[in-house]
Amino acid sequence: MSTSPTGRPDDDVAGEKPGVDLNPASTRGLAVLCSASVAGVYFLQPLLVLVSMSFGVTGASVGLIPMLAQVAVGIGVIFLLPLGDVVDNRRIVIAAITGQAAAMLLMAWSPNFATFLLGIALLGLLTIAPYLIPSAASHLTLVRMRGRVTGALTKGIIVGILLARTVGGFVGAYANWRLVYGLSAAVALIVLAWCARHVPSTSRTANISYARLLGSLPVLVRREPVLRVAALTQALMFGTFGSLWIALGLHIQGPAFGLTSATVGALGLLGLISAAIAPRSGSLIDRLGADRVVRAAIVLTIAAWALLAAFGDSLICLGVSIVMLDVGASAAHTAKQTTLFALEPGNRTRMSLGVANSIVAVEEGCDRVDASLAGMGAGAGNAPLEVFVAAAERLGWNHGCDLYTLMDAADDVVKALAGPARARRPRDAGARLRGRVLQLLRHAELAAARYGLKTVDILVELGRRRMEGGQEDMIVDVALDLLKAAP
Repeated sequence: MSTSPTGRPDDDVAGEKPGVDLNPASTRGLAVLCSASVAGVYFLQPLLVLVSMSFGVTGASVGLIPMLAQVAVGIGVIFLLPLGDVVDNRRIVIAAITGQAAAMLLMAWSPNFATFLLGIALLGLLTIAPYLIPSAASHLTLVRMRGRVTGALTKGIIVGILLARTVGGFVGAYANWRLVYGLSAAVALIVLAWCARHVPSTSRTANISYARLLGSLPVLVRREPVLRVAALTQALMFGTFGSLWIALGLHIQGPAFGLTSATVGALGLLGLISAAIAPRSGSLIDRLGADRVVRAAIVLTIAAWALLAAFGDSLICLGVSIVMLDVGASAAHTAKQTTLFALEPGNRTRMSLGVANSIVAVEEGCDRVDASLAGMGAGAGNAPLEVFVAAAERLGWNHGCDLYTLMDAADDVVKALAGPARARRPRDAGARLRGRVLQLLRHAELAAARYGLKTVDILVELGRRRMEGGQEDMIVDVALDLLKAAP
């Protein structure tokens, strides 16, 4: 077994290769790629009334169109995006954009409503490039520059959404909604040619099946509280953002205003303000931290909805609210992406394979793996050594390591180099040794401090007794039993 030395906490962390400072041209090119990919789904917002009239759809069926598009995007993120950890990202992006172009051509030529729905579902399913590209870019970027680069790519996504609303609204009003998707398909093919030459390759192949790849997702959700908070925050923020623009198209073209889709497109130009702010929010994240930026974005979003509730029939108030919601959504998006990319760089699109890959490698005959204390290594050493050894011990392997000593060392290293945000993570190994969850961790730490015991001893004993969260009152009894058994 080989271990990599502990890396620096700045530009060479957690098992990734040292990043590079992406030049402005490369960053802009990737931002344009994000724009072109995300635009397809958002053309629909100003065109919703025109599309429903074209197919004679009314009532609840109108709401089915944007709902199907967003559900398809979610399915694509869950089932296709994880491939970014094991397949060259350039191949995925090229395949996805090719599929998007085909889906938009199907929508442009759809003879009936069912065919149109099939096209919008395929388009949403394949809209994964805007989510994959920031992850790949973070793999190529210095840690201290990640917020800024992520902000620039977020700007590209916002501009794509903005242009989709504006172009879609004007072309739909003065030409035909089908032309919107025909032109967009042509643009997608042009972007495809650029992808083939300029999108960087990322070698992330792993000897793991697709089923096991997807199976790691619930493990990741259970393990990473930061991910759970980010997912909930973004679900709520995106829900408010999407609800506004879907309702706005119907409201502007309804009895209250009686205007056309061109007006919806013109309001979309207000998104230029949030697009200009996105890179600055990335710089703020680098300086102030993601949590402060997210809190400010949530406050701004709540204020925007309060303004809409009070003055929703005023175009001026609509415009101000749109700016506030756009800025809040983009800032929260950038902040949460930056936070997630910092968890474990080896896992940026799905984030949970360092130890799993090492175990599979050993099961397939490998007798040498690379790991590091607390996962703060270089090269392939992002697998936390203490967690891997705990898993190996539970599997009955002869690893020749002192697990408790490794855990203590990892705890000291993390506290010294990474600060309190990750200081408790090496203790994961104590719970993993017995396959228990971590709800009892904090209570075990308190009992250990009170009775002069080691936290890991209490965790292992809790695991041996198969205790779960909700049995915190038993921890003191366990600690007293350990004291009695001590020589």
